Amino acid sequence: MKESLEALPPVRAGRFVVHGRHDRDRIPANAIGIEIEAGLAFGTGHHGTTLGCLMAIGRLLKQRRIRRPLDIGTGTGVLAIAVARALRVPVVATDIDPIAVETTRENLVKNGAAGLVRVVRANGADCALVRAGQPYDLVIANILARPLVALAPRLRPLMAPGAAVVLSGLLVGQRREVEAAYRAQDCVVLFRIVRDGWMTLGLEAR
Repeated sequence: MKESLEALPPVRAGRFVVHGRHDRDRIPANAIGIEIEAGLAFGTGHHGTTLGCLMAIGRLLKQRRIRRPLDIGTGTGVLAIAVARALRVPVVATDIDPIAVETTRENLVKNGAAGLVRVVRANGADCALVRAGQPYDLVIANILARPLVALAPRLRPLMAPGAAVVLSGLLVGQRREVEAAYRAQDCVVLFRIVRDGWMTLGLEAR
């Protein structure tokens, strides 16, 4: 059943503020507001994984020049929109769920990012749009631990040398399994962020 964000406050993660329509006029001038209504697709910013990813993205954007981002499992499109709005660069986004893809397209229009983000239904990175856009210098995947592990060998060939990687959707106790899968693909951990029992990993492809 569709929810409303009216009872939920805006969520701030560094320069990003995720908010509902009712808070549209209350976003600070120095912030990047991302308007997302709760619904059938995942990603309002109130969950620990989405918040962790936004914090990780903000940290990485201060340190690196990103030109070719990829967002796997985009949900509502909140992370793709954050990157596109912050950098004004083209973003490729995928989701296996057709409802999520349609929701993302609606949110792209609402947030003025339709011309920057291309979203397609795909199983992980398995589609022509993703292959055509490689190599990526930022790869984001906010899904679940098991799919993250399974995707590791398929994501690594899409990454440019030195690419930043943001992974989430894993519980704190699943960290070692996910990190081991990406270490096996020559990725090293840069930092970890924990929010509400969920972990977000920041890595670099060597």
